Amino acid sequence: MRVPRSERGPANPGGLVEEELEGSKKHAIAQQLRRDIAAGVIKPGEKLSEARLAARFGVSRMPVREALKELESAGFLTVEHRRGTFVKSLRRHEILDLFEVREAVEGMAARLCAGRGNNEFLTQLDEIMAEMSLAVEAADSDGYSAIDARLHALIAAGSGNGRLLEHYNLLVQQLNRGYLSSIVTRRAGRMRRSFEEHRAVVQALHAHDADAAESAMRVHVRTGRAELQDEVASKFDL
Repeated sequence: MRVPRSERGPANPGGLVEEELEGSKKHAIAQQLRRDIAAGVIKPGEKLSEARLAARFGVSRMPVREALKELESAGFLTVEHRRGTFVKSLRRHEILDLFEVREAVEGMAARLCAGRGNNEFLTQLDEIMAEMSLAVEAADSDGYSAIDARLHALIAAGSGNGRLLEHYNLLVQQLNRGYLSSIVTRRAGRMRRSFEEHRAVVQALHAHDADAAESAMRVHVRTGRAELQDEVASKFDL
């Protein structure tokens, strides 16, 4: 991952080139570790060593440390005082219970959006769906997961209910949504199935059909829960 000096470009007084290179390394390391964790190559509960990761990626400890901080913030890792950094363990029953709550919360958010969503909101939905379609065609699971999160957050905010939005944000944190989304999105055919489920939600919102919007969102969350359950059961010893 070391960039040849001839490719680094001119130095500047603020060390901007070096900072950009470190940031690029951090991003690449974080992305690879995210993929390894989601695929089950690195197991829940496994301890991560800065030194070993630095040797693996051929870098100093600094970009590794920054990548681990990023993954901790995203819910992939947990840091235990005086013990180190570990891949966050999954507890199946807790995850499935939270998905049931998520189905109710996001179903209600979609219902409220159907009555409250204005043209600007619907335009934003369409723009996100266009990005999502491109990610599906490119088989970009990381990109798709990020866009998926934006769509759900937009619908939660578009509900116009502050308390509901608080519950949604809490659920996102408790579910480590980025982590779980990375796992299930890599399931064969899941991106395309998920895209069609999202399209049903968005079509109902355009039609201002509250019943259809809530039903489509509940189906989407319930289907994701079922596919996640199958995926973690096949990859992790839970």
